[in-house]
Amino acid sequence: MKRFHTALRHLSVLAAALVLSNCATHTPNAVYISPLTAVISQGDGVSTRVSTTDSRMSEEERQMLGDRITQAVQTLAQPGSGAANQYELEVNITRYTKGSGFVRTAMPGMGQMHLDGVVTVYQMPKRVPVGQFMINKAFAIGGLYSLAVNMNTIANTYAQAVAKTVCQVR
Repeated sequence: MKRFHTALRHLSVLAAALVLSNCATHTPNAVYISPLTAVISQGDGVSTRVSTTDSRMSEEERQMLGDRITQAVQTLAQPGSGAANQYELEVNITRYTKGSGFVRTAMPGMGQMHLDGVVTVYQMPKRVPVGQFMINKAFAIGGLYSLAVNMNTIANTYAQAVAKTVCQVR
């Protein structure tokens, strides 16, 4: 019986560690404002433009996020059937908070990071909207794990979420 309790305790610690390690890299689901009527496929051209209503996000951070999204879309694009199309992703970041790893470590739930935005997909060159959705990513877990998570981790996860949505990857 003692072995069973020890094994159960180890399993619980392992499960908790897996949950904590997955939280920052868990891609959030999109909330559709208008459904996507096109899917970006291999061979399609894509560009990403990031704007913000939150003055805490610098031009360099916007450019870096746009590059990450474009690269993630190109990586996740599935084979298409038909002629290649051009798309522009317009990402408007509505909330950008870097938070504090120190505060999250000392007081779990405080010092949260947020990256929230609205993505509009346009088919070019006529700039026809083919879908719009929101993606919100937050991270607030405390403890030592929170020191290893920074805004780069959250931005990469956000880019993956956008790419999975526009490429219809489940």
